[in-house]
Amino acid sequence: MSASIPIQSHPILRVAGVVFALVTLLALPGCWVYSVEPLYEERLLDHDPDLVVDQSLVGSWAQLDEECVWILSIELIRDSYALTMAPSPDCNTEDKPTHYEGHLVKLDNHRFLDVAPKSDEVCDLCLPMHSFLLVSQQADRLALIPVDNQWLARALTEKRVGLAHLENHPLETMVVLTASTRELKEFARKYADDGSVFKADSEVKLRFKRR
Repeated sequence: MSASIPIQSHPILRVAGVVFALVTLLALPGCWVYSVEPLYEERLLDHDPDLVVDQSLVGSWAQLDEECVWILSIELIRDSYALTMAPSPDCNTEDKPTHYEGHLVKLDNHRFLDVAPKSDEVCDLCLPMHSFLLVSQQADRLALIPVDNQWLARALTEKRVGLAHLENHPLETMVVLTASTRELKEFARKYADDGSVFKADSEVKLRFKRR
């Protein structure tokens, strides 16, 4: 389920807390990479040349969970996507549907889905965090591949990656990036084909079949 986790005030965030979204999608809650900035130029939403739309993402997608089937519904609204993740009616769970806003970004030959919780699901003192996922789509199969959290944490510690991020985060399994959109795009372009960064066989199971 979604969770709101308070953190120390930070001059970049200028908020008292952060909402960490997408937890319903995670095999290991908290092992995730978040970003303060999106993968698209938010202030130039109508002019970012890397923003695209693709009707083929629209529809209902089923994910096989250990206990039940979760349904990802994707709707195209103008130049963005409305995403809803919900357990199927047969699931024996009290988890409620969660809603997100998505933007599709094409960098070279790769597509990424930037996802953040919808504004009405974020508390007044919380900042909706972004996650960007490499999109792999073939026929009726869809995979949303996240940045491998452990790889990025090591790369940041060893200075192999220079993305700005929150230091000494209270949850060591979580990376919170504060880098600019331009820097995020450069990172995504550089590592899109690197299977150790975007791991298709990750423990985070974001693989779906069209219903």
